[in-house]
Amino acid sequence: MTLFEKLDINPDTVPNTKLGLHIFQVVLALVIFILEIVLFRADGSIINGNNGWPFGLCFLSIPAWIYLAMAPRFERTRKAAQPHAMVVVDTVFAIFWLSAFASQAAYNTANSCGTACSVSKAIVGMAFFELLAWVATTAVSVYTLRYYQRTDSLPGYERLGQNQNIDPDKAAFSMAPHDEEAYAPVQMDDHHDDHDHHEGPYDPDSFGGRFDNDTSYRPHSTSPAPLDNPFDNAYRSHSHSPAHSDPYGNPYGSTTSRTSRPHIYAPPAAEDYDDDRPVQFPSANYDRTLH
Repeated sequence: MTLFEKLDINPDTVPNTKLGLHIFQVVLALVIFILEIVLFRADGSIINGNNGWPFGLCFLSIPAWIYLAMAPRFERTRKAAQPHAMVVVDTVFAIFWLSAFASQAAYNTANSCGTACSVSKAIVGMAFFELLAWVATTAVSVYTLRYYQRTDSLPGYERLGQNQNIDPDKAAFSMAPHDEEAYAPVQMDDHHDDHDHHEGPYDPDSFGGRFDNDTSYRPHSTSPAPLDNPFDNAYRSHSHSPAHSDPYGNPYGSTTSRTSRPHIYAPPAAEDYDDDRPVQFPSANYDRTLH
């Protein structure tokens, strides 16, 4: 059993751990870059390879940071993130920063810093922590390689961007409390309440069965006959009423006789028309005309 297996490291923490270490390296390299510029402009300082190498290594490390930190995190570039290659890149740049640390320390020993020796010593300290950060990322890359050899996959990178706390079969933005019933079930059918209305074909009397007792407005549960006109019996006053009750029989009669018994007009039925008889005017007092 190897050292990494004894430590029982959670594979899901590998991507963020490595990304954090690389961000720390970028910050330290930026500080070294600024301090090197200050050292270059100091009085009496000499610009040579000892202090030029750490300055140039800040730029040389940019492609390595992009490859090591970004390539494994995206699905399209994950094929390029070969674990053996990442171990090699981390190891090479750890050696590079070890040489940069030793080079800057030799620069101070040669007393080439002029009036900015304190700045040069700060660069040596920053380069040392930069070296430690690259050693740490190399160890993470070695763990990634060992994990890849056992499982044929990168540790934690395949699950990036996936939220394991939300059930995909439930609503993600429910206002319910966070317990076993935290998320309400999602109804995908907008007409799930209408299943009882469409179980059979349409029946015009289907709603009649819901009323077991007859009422004064619906004495029977069946519909009236199609030819049974409700206006024929109750409102056809011109065919079944007496002659004196016809509101058109005496248009010049008294107002009392016309208004005492109101009638509702209904159109005459088809059998009331006779084409064989002559046209007849309604009975009225035609002598009361204006001259």
